[in-house]
Amino acid sequence: MTTLYDSIGKTYSKTRAADPRITKRLVDLLQLPSGSCLLDIGAGTGNYSLALAEHGYHVTALEPSRIMRDQGKQHSRLTWIEGLAEDLPFESESFDAVVMTLCIHHFSDWRKAFKEASRVSRDGPIIILTFDPDFESRFWLFDYFPDFVKIDREWLPQIAEMRDYLSNTLGLSMSFHRFPLPSDIMDRFAAAGWAKPELYLNDTFRSGISSFARISEERVESGLAKLKEDLDSGSWNRKFGYLRKYGSLDVGYVFLEIRN
Repeated sequence: MTTLYDSIGKTYSKTRAADPRITKRLVDLLQLPSGSCLLDIGAGTGNYSLALAEHGYHVTALEPSRIMRDQGKQHSRLTWIEGLAEDLPFESESFDAVVMTLCIHHFSDWRKAFKEASRVSRDGPIIILTFDPDFESRFWLFDYFPDFVKIDREWLPQIAEMRDYLSNTLGLSMSFHRFPLPSDIMDRFAAAGWAKPELYLNDTFRSGISSFARISEERVESGLAKLKEDLDSGSWNRKFGYLRKYGSLDVGYVFLEIRN
């Protein structure tokens, strides 16, 4: 099966790594003992699959992209499987819990994916790291790449929409927890450079961010030229330089905790 990351994921492992604070939040929300069996849906190259395996869990990493699986991390408690979130190749109640980190915007049908995740999970939770498209952060990156706002709203379901589906259709409860991004976050996803704008001028950094692949090359180059100009002139620092002093910033990332 061919996915977006078969095209853009070749250098993914150069910029994307499991951040220990994200891993800790996953472990804290799971509330499961060592030895529990987890399914990591949309595992990518397995950064968090590996981190969870190192915490003592038995992890099955499900990833549709061959390019991503070929870069996959290896561990004695980590098993790799090709497959789609909407059609999981597992029997019902095969796992103690399910995790998904920054992947639901790639699902063709998030409702089917959630239903499948609920089917294969026993009594454990489904823990998701995602982005709230309705969060009004006024993030400066949108000034340079305004297409990102539209992309987020097209890709991602609203928090309320997910809660209604989970409650009314699947009989599950959902709570969410804000996750302000540390300024030194190791996982270089879309907003990771909120205090380090120079990162966005780096081709390798941008290649690990799927949002850039969704807008035209012309629009990307225009935004980069404006950002470089503002950095060179000092305009960015005058407007946003105060952010460099912050240890963390809430730009809309959330953990969803779904339980019976």
